[in-house]
Amino acid sequence: MPLFRFKLPVCILAAFSAFAQSAPIPAPLAFDVASVRPSKPDSPQHTNVPLDSGYVYGSISPDDARSAAGGYLITTHQSLWRYISFAYKLSGTQELSLRRNMFSGAPKSGAPFWVTGSFDAQPEYFDISARAPADTSIDQMRLMMQALLADRFHLVTHFVSADAPVFALVLAKPGVTGPNLQPHPPSDACAAPVSGQSSAPAPHPAAAPAAMGDLPPVCGVIAHVPSSAPGQHYGGRAIPLSLFATSVPTMTGLAVMPRPVVDQTGLSGLYDFTLTWMHDPSGDDAIADNTANFRDALKIQLGLDLKPSHAPMSFLIVDHVERPSEN
Repeated sequence: MPLFRFKLPVCILAAFSAFAQSAPIPAPLAFDVASVRPSKPDSPQHTNVPLDSGYVYGSISPDDARSAAGGYLITTHQSLWRYISFAYKLSGTQELSLRRNMFSGAPKSGAPFWVTGSFDAQPEYFDISARAPADTSIDQMRLMMQALLADRFHLVTHFVSADAPVFALVLAKPGVTGPNLQPHPPSDACAAPVSGQSSAPAPHPAAAPAAMGDLPPVCGVIAHVPSSAPGQHYGGRAIPLSLFATSVPTMTGLAVMPRPVVDQTGLSGLYDFTLTWMHDPSGDDAIADNTANFRDALKIQLGLDLKPSHAPMSFLIVDHVERPSEN
C-alpha cells in the first residue's frame, strides 16, 4: 500500500511556530508584597483570614466573615503547619497526618519538628503580613501562600495516594438520619458555605432550629458550640458530610479515632448538625470509654456509624523546607 505524506504550507508552519513561541505562560498567583518574621515569644495568636478548610478548633463569632479580608492578610504567632494547611487546603485528616504521622498505612509526612511541634512541645511560630488585590478570594490567597512558602521557606511538597485503613462513615439504618442531623433548609439566610468567596461579608444568620440546639452562626464551618453543660459540643451549618467525615479524627483526638474517616453515607447536599458527647480526660484507662461515648452519640444523635474499611487516601509529603529567608 502506498504511503502518502502531506506537507503543510510554510506559512502555516510559521504561524504555528510563532503562536507556540508567543503564547504566554500564566504566572503563578503571588502576593504583591509580603513580610515573614519569626514571632516574638508569647505573642498573641491572631489571623484576620481563616487558616482552615472548614474545621475550627474553637467556637466562632457571628462577625467572622470567612473572607480574604480585602486581600490584606495579617497573621501573628502561627506555626508553619498552619500556613501549609491553609495553602494546600488540607482536610482535618490530612492536617493530622502532616503533624502527627500516626495513621496506620499512611506515609510519613517528612515535616521536621520545628514545623509541627509535638504533643508536649511547641513548634516555631511566624508572623506574616501580605497584600493582594482587593478582590482576591480565599482560594486564590491559598495559591499565593503556596508561592510565598516556596519563596521564603523554600518549601517543596507533593501529594501521594496510599491505600490506608479507614473508618467508613455510614448510615446506621438505611435511609434514616438521627434527630440532630438535618438537611440545611433553603429558607436559611446563609444558603451556602462562604469560605471560597472574596471579601463579601457573610449573610446574616437565621435562627437555629430549636430541636437541634444552637448551631454555629456561620455556614460551611464545623466548630465548638458554647454550652454550660458538661462534655464536648460541636455543630455545623450547611456542611457536606465529606467535611464532617474528615473532621472526625480532629474533633475527637487520635486516641479515640486512630484511623481516617471517609464519607460513605450516600447523602449529598448540605446538612446542619449538633453533636454532644462526654470525654473523660483522666488517662489511658478512659480511652475505651471515650470511644464508646463518641460512637454512641454519633449513632443516637446523628444516625451514623463507623465501619472498618480500606480506602485510597491522599497525603501531603514535605520534601524540603528551611527556616525563612530575610525579608
